[in-house]
Amino acid sequence: MGPTATDRIADLMSDGQVWTGQLLAQRSGSSLRTVRRAVAALREAGVAIDTDVGRGGGIRLCARSALPSVRLSHREAIGMLFALAVAESLGLPLLGGGLAGLRTRLSSTFAPTERTHVQRLRERILVGHPASEAVRNTWREPDARQAQLLQEAFISSRVVQFQYRARDQRLTWRRVEPQYLLLNHPAWYLLGLDRDTAAGRTFRLDGIERLQVLDEGFVQLPHRRLAPEVEGAFRPV
Repeated sequence: MGPTATDRIADLMSDGQVWTGQLLAQRSGSSLRTVRRAVAALREAGVAIDTDVGRGGGIRLCARSALPSVRLSHREAIGMLFALAVAESLGLPLLGGGLAGLRTRLSSTFAPTERTHVQRLRERILVGHPASEAVRNTWREPDARQAQLLQEAFISSRVVQFQYRARDQRLTWRRVEPQYLLLNHPAWYLLGLDRDTAAGRTFRLDGIERLQVLDEGFVQLPHRRLAPEVEGAFRPV
């Protein structure tokens, strides 16, 4: 499921600038009527939107939509954005109506340059079909501390070193660039460049142990170079 018109319009408005209905329609590839419906849906979801702002009129997200009563660290806010984006991509029916609005309100708390960084991070989180029964039966939740360290390395584009436990229980040490995170619900995978073999590798997160974040950065690579089979089977959040 791709982004809806409301999602596209919400993303455009997250920059906090004044938008006319006509410009939102043009940039989102929607009709003016669809824009009006999207704005109404965002307001229904609790997004505070100012109208008739600036010369010539228009609309924009107002400052109170940033939820000042909620205190989140920068990394917590990014983590929340990821969770909302993944929930939208999964099409959860009980939550879908308000997710775009929640994500927009949270996005508006970031500076423009940070929003660009967050968008690039979202492009590195790929969602595919639900996991097979065999994977679901063996999947276990990753250690919380290991997951937190991996998230930090993923956000800051730092190389990680970890011990990997394969399905046959064999243990190996790996140095990996955490390029992408893949989700076959409920199973998460790390798609990265193995520094020792210079090849793309996929690792189940529940097999990662004793992870360390190294003081080495990396440059993002196209996922098709790391794992051609990902193309067409996954979509970014």
